[in-house]
Amino acid sequence: MSRPEETDVARRMRGVARVQQVLRTAADRTMTDPRAAMAEIDAVIAEHRGDPHVEALAEAARNGLELAAGYSVGDGSRLRASLTELGGMLAGHPEGDQLLGLMPDYLDALQAQQGGDTETAMAMLVDLAGRMNELPQGNLLRESVAEVMPMLQALQAASRGEVSSMPLPHAGSSDAERAVYLNTRGGTTLRMGDERDPARIAAAIGDLREAVALTPDHHPDHVFHLASLALGLNHRSEVTGSLSDVSEAVTLLERARELAGGPENPYWSYLTGMLGQLRRRSGEASPARLAMLEGLRGYAWRVLLEPDSATARDVARQAAVEAIAAAGRCLVDQQPEDALRALDGGRALMLFAATELRDPGTRLTAAGHPELAARWRATETPDPRLREDVLQVLARDTGLLDPLGLDEIRDALRRLGVDALAYLVPADPPAPGWAVIAPAEGEPWFLALPNLTIGEGTDVERYLSAVASRSPELTTREVGADDPAEFADRVDALCGWAWKAAMGPLVKPFLGTDHVPRLVLIPMGDLARVPWQAARDPDGTYVVERVALAQAASARMFCDTAAAEPVRLTSGGMVLADPDTGRRAADLRSARLEAYGIHQSFYPAATYVGRWPNGKVSPSGAGTPDDVRAWLLADGAQAGTVLHLASHGVIETARASASSRLLLAGGDLTADELIALLAGPNRHPIALVVLAACHTGRSIHGYDEAYSLGTMFLAAGARSVLSTQWSIPDQDTSLLMYMFHHFLTAEHRAVWDALRRAQMWMLDGDRRPPRTMPSPLRRMLADTDPARVVAWAGFTHWGQ
Repeated sequence: MSRPEETDVARRMRGVARVQQVLRTAADRTMTDPRAAMAEIDAVIAEHRGDPHVEALAEAARNGLELAAGYSVGDGSRLRASLTELGGMLAGHPEGDQLLGLMPDYLDALQAQQGGDTETAMAMLVDLAGRMNELPQGNLLRESVAEVMPMLQALQAASRGEVSSMPLPHAGSSDAERAVYLNTRGGTTLRMGDERDPARIAAAIGDLREAVALTPDHHPDHVFHLASLALGLNHRSEVTGSLSDVSEAVTLLERARELAGGPENPYWSYLTGMLGQLRRRSGEASPARLAMLEGLRGYAWRVLLEPDSATARDVARQAAVEAIAAAGRCLVDQQPEDALRALDGGRALMLFAATELRDPGTRLTAAGHPELAARWRATETPDPRLREDVLQVLARDTGLLDPLGLDEIRDALRRLGVDALAYLVPADPPAPGWAVIAPAEGEPWFLALPNLTIGEGTDVERYLSAVASRSPELTTREVGADDPAEFADRVDALCGWAWKAAMGPLVKPFLGTDHVPRLVLIPMGDLARVPWQAARDPDGTYVVERVALAQAASARMFCDTAAAEPVRLTSGGMVLADPDTGRRAADLRSARLEAYGIHQSFYPAATYVGRWPNGKVSPSGAGTPDDVRAWLLADGAQAGTVLHLASHGVIETARASASSRLLLAGGDLTADELIALLAGPNRHPIALVVLAACHTGRSIHGYDEAYSLGTMFLAAGARSVLSTQWSIPDQDTSLLMYMFHHFLTAEHRAVWDALRRAQMWMLDGDRRPPRTMPSPLRRMLADTDPARVVAWAGFTHWGQ
């Protein structure tokens, strides 16, 4: 009988051998079902639970297979953790130490590549491959890298537009390995589309054809090889003018798209985008538009699939660029309805992901997949494959990625009494900017806006530069210490540009009616930072005096908000006033007066937390994160439905640590935490959130994402939100906020109307304070000029 330790050793060796066999098929590219290979590794982990050596090796192998299958490396934390654990097993082994020392740089290269910085990634990989020579002679990884080194060097040369040559792999290579080399050689011969010699182009296409022939339809590389051949044929058609090459390329792409299956394939957006371009070259405008719209689904899928916000942010930015380009082509075809769909496909994807995947279990159960719902709820950090399984069900059974229809937009507009929704697209000279309009009644239409440019030397560029130069991490509710007068001048100069560039032509068809026109704007890119309500006509009249404007993150999210049942405004809620942040930010004395006056005059049943006007802490709470959490999760019948936050707001926009948060007593509340708090099915219904804090409307992931404190509250179910675009002036804001709540409660105006009337009151030279306004606020009228644009234009209305 074998000794127990011998049995354990044999068992361990079998586990290691199973992992090595899977990795061998990945290395020689004979693996045809990556999901099955990962399932095999999962089985090894389950069978050898408790054996740290096998577990560490298998975990690292599984993470590596996920990368090879196209799942994002994200922040690399899972793979780094498994490598660290594996390193503990190999401690003291010189070769193992050398290998593990190289892996962090490899992960950095992968992150650069997935972030779109291909040039940096390629340079890092070439350098890393050279450092593999540090490994001993005969090392398997060193030999493998030596084989691919010529390919890496050729790719790097091609990325610089240089002519390069690349030998084929060794004679014992698999067909799939040969196909990769042939594909790479063909691509480098074309030199990123710079090659013009017909003979070299023909040779490249020959290599690409052979790569296709060497991989069967079911091989995961086959779709990529088909797309590469189509790209080569398209290049030759551009050089020679041959439409037969275009026709063959279209056929190849149609086959590739069929094999890809749908947006879950990592090549989906690339395939459909190229197919749309070739269809357009062939004169098939309608199929070309359909392909472009289908391609945008791939970006949405990738953002939904990506758990790492930094990587998702890169994908979302690419989606916004592609969406604007697709919309422009739709407008050239005189198809504004398709342009609306395109723009919506590239807008607010990260906010959409945060909303749709906050509680997918409920939707999965309703769709008939309770087991999948249970798997999701059983883990705090779902792995990429579980996320993919969930997305496939939601996309197939709930229409998660279905494009928004014009009828849905019209229904939402009518439900809220809004006249039209308008996307604003900045100019990309020589092409003009656009406004694409979906009215509540009638067909969609569009306007060419040649002045809607943010190029160097324009008023809007100077304004945007002024905003950028003022730290988004500013923690005072003031205009800003950088140069308040200069910033105010920039904002004032912007008002005339905003009228000429967009608002004048846009609002003209809606004027002259028997009601105040209401428009919802979705400005793309940096246009989201413009205070459009302050656009001023040549006579000095501001848009806010003629039209009621609101903003939306996207048409889809506008429709979601409109479909939600209204929540009744009550006299109860929470009012938070200038909590003591422990010297992390300046005191807001006017905010205390504002909050106290609003509480006493309009919401006497509300919970008042933070500081009283005299600086003492409210007995109801200091304004801590726990105070806000408790109110958000309280029973709605007792808590009330209004949240007014007069405090500090901070944003950080660094790629890896982007966040938007409220500074409170003893800690902060982030946008991500807020949406998590409100994710449950029994969440506290909220009628109105007023974020009278700095930067609460500024996006942390780029302006096409509209991912801010304000929109997070809206996405989490609040029916209406007021948020800010810049560092708002303390005294003026206090007056504006008091008047907003006066019109909202004393005159029973709708939220959008109350904000508009409060802003018009600030502009009125004959303004009179209401009888209920406390004396300290009245005295502020003598100390400030409420009509300044910076005093009233920084607030934006979102929602119902």
